[in-house]
Amino acid sequence: MIQPHSKLFLAVIITALSLINHAEAKQPNIIIYMVDDLGWNHIGVNSATMGTNQDIYHTPNLKKLASNGLSFTHAYQQPNCAPTRAAILSGQYPARIHNDVYVVGDLNRIKGQRKAEAKFEGPEQSEDVAAEAVTIAEALQKNGYSTAHIGKYHVGGHSGDATLPENSGFDINIGGFSQSHQPTCFASENNGNWDFAGVGRGDFAKYATPYTKSYVEKYDIADDLIGEPKHITDALGDALEDTVATLAKGGKPFYLQFHTYAVHGPVRSRPDLKRNAAERSGNSLSEKMCEYVGFVDSVDLTMGRMLAAINDPNGDGDLSDSIADNTFILFTSDNGGTFTDNLPLKGVKGMFTEGGIRVPAIACWPGKVPANTITDYRIHSVDIYPTCLALAGNKWTPPADEHPLDGYSFAEILHAPDKKLSREPIFYLFPGYMDRRAQPCVVAIDDIDGKRYKLFYDYETNSWELYCLGDDPGEEKNLFEAHPQIASTLSKKIHDWLNQKHPTWKPKFPIDKKTGKPLPPPQYE
Repeated sequence: MIQPHSKLFLAVIITALSLINHAEAKQPNIIIYMVDDLGWNHIGVNSATMGTNQDIYHTPNLKKLASNGLSFTHAYQQPNCAPTRAAILSGQYPARIHNDVYVVGDLNRIKGQRKAEAKFEGPEQSEDVAAEAVTIAEALQKNGYSTAHIGKYHVGGHSGDATLPENSGFDINIGGFSQSHQPTCFASENNGNWDFAGVGRGDFAKYATPYTKSYVEKYDIADDLIGEPKHITDALGDALEDTVATLAKGGKPFYLQFHTYAVHGPVRSRPDLKRNAAERSGNSLSEKMCEYVGFVDSVDLTMGRMLAAINDPNGDGDLSDSIADNTFILFTSDNGGTFTDNLPLKGVKGMFTEGGIRVPAIACWPGKVPANTITDYRIHSVDIYPTCLALAGNKWTPPADEHPLDGYSFAEILHAPDKKLSREPIFYLFPGYMDRRAQPCVVAIDDIDGKRYKLFYDYETNSWELYCLGDDPGEEKNLFEAHPQIASTLSKKIHDWLNQKHPTWKPKFPIDKKTGKPLPPPQYE
């Protein structure tokens, strides 16, 4: 017979276990902070850049994020803006019918002699994620989330209003539509009204008034900017704070895409940050580089504002409403850097070399993601969607027959960075041309026998290249002839990937100018 005190003890244990399980099951808020055109090592965080970053980059808030979280040294995106955003939004490679976005604009971005000499033509593509797609925002709404987007969107609105953020699962949309980048970095006045001309359909006008004394004091901005035009990055920071405050009191977990216009051109820094960059370098940087470094500084300052906002959503100084412990943040970039080199990585934005596709990535979730950790696990744009669903508990996932996800959740790696988790290769298919930076190709990145390899096929030259990224991150030594078995293994994986059977799988290939027909998938035997 159980004694009364034993029953009480048992009840306490059951209640405690119930509370623990409830706490573990609580859905986190999710914030994806994505910068535009920020290079892999253009931040002052040694863990994320494998120590390759230059001292000119001063990003203490990102360094703090990394010290409290996990740095990914091998995070990949698509080589330019739109396809990365489409991959995150859809969780799919461009070869799917719902994500037919391979490049910004179109697949024939060549002119003159280059166009005449090209052997192929690029097929037609979309500029938007299809209205029929189940977006990450829509999926998270079905998991009980409120959703918001701030800043650059780029993959909606070209084909009609149905693909705009507000019609694609976002409860709040500030700035998102078809626009590819900001045309200006500073607010301007027109008939007494301040706005950022041409940015975000006027969504940031309410944040465009010049700097005031109270504003510069609050955000530690130089006094000589009082009365001067507001910088676009500060306006996005204002929108961020307002949005976090709204979402935090909404009674639901939230998903927030915070996609900055920085550091895409025009590269214009806030004046005080430009001065700071010059002073830190001992005035050794060119004016152009001071603009860029100052622009990067503004990205870091906005991260500081984000961390402050989740720690005190209503901004009253009382931290009892903090949501920091239940908020997952992923900081990253949409493609490789373009304003300056990405050494030791080869190439820049738009290329399929490491400098064009490898990006910084830092994840933080206090108490859930181990602090000050590093992983070389490979992640890609398409992995963000399934990872967010996993964090949300996978209470609802899109039907695999209608909207399959090409990515792999890295939620397990977030909790256990040292875990050896296998995955399929990261693949790229590019069937057209992007000026001189890219031409028709297929790429696979995979781990074989404990080493990381990258196989590259070029349609124009009908040639293969193989690199060991661990030994040769600059892709200088082609190992194709030295390691035919590895090349053959990766080639077969490319062939199988391109030839998979699914109603939504419709890869496009370069079109032969002579025959007018698309070429078949490549395969090396």
